[in-house]
Amino acid sequence: MFHQLLQAASEQYGIVFYESEILHKTGRTLVLALKSPQGDYILKSIFTSETRLQFILEAEYFLRLRGIHIPEIFPTLTGTRYFLWEGDRYVLQEKLRGTPFPPTTIEAVTRRAALLGRMHSSSLGFLSNHGPYGPEERLWLSTYLRELSSLKHWVHWYQNSRASKKKMILSHIDFFQQTGRELVERLERHAFFKSWIDAPLQKHFLCHGDFHSENVLTVGSSLYIIDFEFIRYDYPSKDIARFLQGIMNRRKGWDPVWFDHLLNAYLRENPLNDDQLDLMYFDLAFPHSFYRFVDKGGYRNMSLDDVAAYLQREYDKTVYFLQQTKR
Repeated sequence: MFHQLLQAASEQYGIVFYESEILHKTGRTLVLALKSPQGDYILKSIFTSETRLQFILEAEYFLRLRGIHIPEIFPTLTGTRYFLWEGDRYVLQEKLRGTPFPPTTIEAVTRRAALLGRMHSSSLGFLSNHGPYGPEERLWLSTYLRELSSLKHWVHWYQNSRASKKKMILSHIDFFQQTGRELVERLERHAFFKSWIDAPLQKHFLCHGDFHSENVLTVGSSLYIIDFEFIRYDYPSKDIARFLQGIMNRRKGWDPVWFDHLLNAYLRENPLNDDQLDLMYFDLAFPHSFYRFVDKGGYRNMSLDDVAAYLQREYDKTVYFLQQTKR
């Protein structure tokens, strides 16, 4: 199926690739495992602009130099980090012999949280020649308002529904809407937030953007982070929220004790001052997960009991983070 692509890759790298296997194929990426006499490799294409790909590769290189374990990228025979084939750009990287590292124990959570903290701390000072030229935090307020508007429209559309799951969501939605409105009003007055979004770009953190168990691999005694296609300048709360989602999905609920372990391990590697920590709690308190659950119809393939459990965990989590913002 990929005979011509393998031939093109062989010419670009001076390696004879004789077999391929699709590991991942979506509208955003194509990931192939390649075999050669020299060993196994990964050939990956991220369907994005050249500028965006250069930013991703520069960010990976920056983090790798600072001790974050990320698969190595192999240059072509001409020294470039990727090659062009039929309009798409392909990167050759090492194939790790590792396994995913799911957060099923406190030890797994703390090791992974420490890794995330090291990644965020190590990312400070990064500045790319290829953009983006502003942090994602500048979009927070507009994003908050858009998500609240979507929830309002959902209520308008389904307020008279007789479906049990929709009725259950409607019985909880006022709390999340009110929480969101309160946080918008408070964020608009938040002095540190206003100063943070105008800080020089290199003082902002790099956010992985998809920090879940399948993207952290155990290789020997080391942990590797993979799949950086969503990396951007953003706030630690975004990666922590994605991390928390995986923990809660596995544990079927919110547990503040587990979060305390997570946060303590994270802060040992990336200490945040009180203002930075407060801003993190603000974003974690906003009902982003609930919005996606409603807007994307996450409840459709769930049982009524599972919907109830999901709503309870989101309520408990939101109350916890709201309390932290009011200290």
